[in-house]
Amino acid sequence: MLGALGRTDEALASAREATRHIEDVRGELGESGQRSGFLEDKQAIYQRAVRLALEARRPDEAFAFAERSRSRAFLDLLGNQTMLSKGKTRALVDEEVQLRARLAEAQAQSQDVGEESPSDTARVLVETASRDYRAFLERVRKESVEQASLMRVEPVTLTEIQALLPEGTTLLEYLTGRDDTVVWVIDRHRAEVVRLPVDYQTLLGQVRQFRGAIANQAPLRDVQTRATALYRRLFEPARGEIRGTRLVIVPHGVLHYLPFGALRSPDGRWLVEDFALATLPSASVLRYLGDKGTGATDRALAVGNPDLGPGLALRWAEREARMVGQHTPNATVLVKEDATEAEIKNRLEAARLIHFATHAEVNESDPLSSALLLVPGAGQDGRLEVRELFGLDLHARLVVLSACETGLGKLSRGDELVGLQRAFLYAGTPAVVTTLWKVDDRASYELMRVFYDRLNAGPVEALRQAQAETMRAFPHPFAWAGFVFTGN
Repeated sequence: MLGALGRTDEALASAREATRHIEDVRGELGESGQRSGFLEDKQAIYQRAVRLALEARRPDEAFAFAERSRSRAFLDLLGNQTMLSKGKTRALVDEEVQLRARLAEAQAQSQDVGEESPSDTARVLVETASRDYRAFLERVRKESVEQASLMRVEPVTLTEIQALLPEGTTLLEYLTGRDDTVVWVIDRHRAEVVRLPVDYQTLLGQVRQFRGAIANQAPLRDVQTRATALYRRLFEPARGEIRGTRLVIVPHGVLHYLPFGALRSPDGRWLVEDFALATLPSASVLRYLGDKGTGATDRALAVGNPDLGPGLALRWAEREARMVGQHTPNATVLVKEDATEAEIKNRLEAARLIHFATHAEVNESDPLSSALLLVPGAGQDGRLEVRELFGLDLHARLVVLSACETGLGKLSRGDELVGLQRAFLYAGTPAVVTTLWKVDDRASYELMRVFYDRLNAGPVEALRQAQAETMRAFPHPFAWAGFVFTGN
């Protein structure tokens, strides 16, 4: 109402207070399902706050609101936070659970329906428990910033993100809204905001049709036409603000499902031909990637074509795993009946490079049960699930998931994508290659062969070169555009 009356500053102040109140109330909810549901239906408030900050010419604050709106829903979807414990952080998580229980008990006592108002003793208990919990969070923040972000909103600033970006790299962060789409164009020296006149429903339809055309291997000319239309909508308006040839893209909403590398310029070039592309689930993730992937041995692990029955055999996936073994010194290659979940779990945490060429199963209704499909036995069910990955302590510099739809996951309204990709990032690797659809077995092998040939150039550039070379033999984006690099 205040914004409509032209009182933007007052409206923005109210929005600040509203988001602060939302996060305070959410932090006091003891049950994870309550926390998730509470925040998810408040997304419109964050969207409004972003646009008010832009109207007030405060793009840095608008960016912070956008990041805060993403930061909680993913974490709350994970459910029981005791699962988010590994190595040295396990004791912190256990302590948080105890403090939360103490705070919830104190609040319950203070709200005893048998009393008209809380007693002084009850108020003191709540205040003491709240103070102890805040002190605990401050201590966690000093010990593990990433773990702190799993316990409360840790907003990232535009200045922080700029400092984390290398020279020649531009970050594009999208925020899709009911009536328009906002994109921040950020590099080390500049930050610009571009408003795109495309509403969410129109964008949803275009992305779905584009994905459908690729998945159904529609005529190449039809795919190219759709790719150019999306390029004009989503990329061309920001093109003039981009410096350098490396892009980090933070999608939002349905854009998580868009193969950005397959956008096509009006002069007939795929985006991946002109830019090395990486994606992130949120810009805040950049904070935590720098220290990941350390402490590994010199060993590699390649898994291909687990014995899941004749109907699920992947002949080229087995060749792919063996090829990775040939390219990588000190590699263990597990194929067919040897690709058991038990054996793989024994080797994951020590490997510096991990490669899976196998089927994956994505469960949209229960994203934590999404899994890589392996051979069961030795007390394991053959499903390496997302919930299990979050408990691992990996040291790999790179994980490649050359499998079916490994980049997908449930899209919450808070917008963090819960899936195998994000699980591996949290588990300790700074870089993950995943696929957005059921990739062609033969084309995947050829693309991965070039990828490992060029890996000395770095995984982002290696993937760009591999896609560019693969499209010569397999011109249709179905064969090459599904591979996505996520991370640092």
